[in-house]
Amino acid sequence: MGNRNTAIQFLRDKGFYIALAVCIVGAAGAAWATASRTLDSIEENNRQIVEQGISGEEKPSWSSSSTASAPSVPEKPKEEADQTRKDTGNIEKPPASSTSAPSSSLEAQPSAGLPEDAGEPAPQPAPQTFAYTLPLEGSKVTGAYSGGQLVKNKTLNVWRTHDAVDLSGEKGAKVLAAGDGTVTEATNDALWGGVVRVEHPDGYTSVYSGLVIGEKIQAGAQVKAGEELGSLGDIPAEISAEPHLHFSLLKDGKAVDPGEILSLTA
Repeated sequence: MGNRNTAIQFLRDKGFYIALAVCIVGAAGAAWATASRTLDSIEENNRQIVEQGISGEEKPSWSSSSTASAPSVPEKPKEEADQTRKDTGNIEKPPASSTSAPSSSLEAQPSAGLPEDAGEPAPQPAPQTFAYTLPLEGSKVTGAYSGGQLVKNKTLNVWRTHDAVDLSGEKGAKVLAAGDGTVTEATNDALWGGVVRVEHPDGYTSVYSGLVIGEKIQAGAQVKAGEELGSLGDIPAEISAEPHLHFSLLKDGKAVDPGEILSLTA
């Protein structure tokens, strides 16, 4: 009976401490369990992340001293894997070109309104044509252009080519420039009298023989078609003929028929 009272008295005195110790032990166990579950959850999450990041490689096994080995993920049957590859190969591939990137053919097309070839030279203007007029108004042809054939010069009594036309007129009549050009010669010749040579921009050169040269006409002067070059005078080499203008025309230095640029009447 005495021992029982002693035990009761001991429990009364130490009961508080015993309860406190029990609570501490219980709390520690609960904390340990919670920490263990937390660590297991973290390790499982890490394992899943690593497995998702590995493709086509052997997956490492994960183990922990505090937890059991994680169950391995079952591999797909070989037939299912083959079918998956077939389905992937049957997917229609997009065309090489898409609407987001212009095709090379569109890039090669020139912009509207621009020339196809920027390096192509601009077309050159057509050569300017010149109007020619009779150098002696109201005149007629009294000696034709011989075209290389020999004709007799009655004054000199020789046979020679007549590389000009003789245009009839009265002495003192105005002799006019047949076209625009530059005077390259204005001289007096012993056989042909006063001679004026005019070069035209289209390659022709007109020559006027048997005139009295005007005072303003000299080499280098610019003349216009119909401008007076002088007056009709004498031609010593053809003095036996009626008064006339010996008019010749050259093209690139060679004699041509003045009828090419003039409307002549016989």
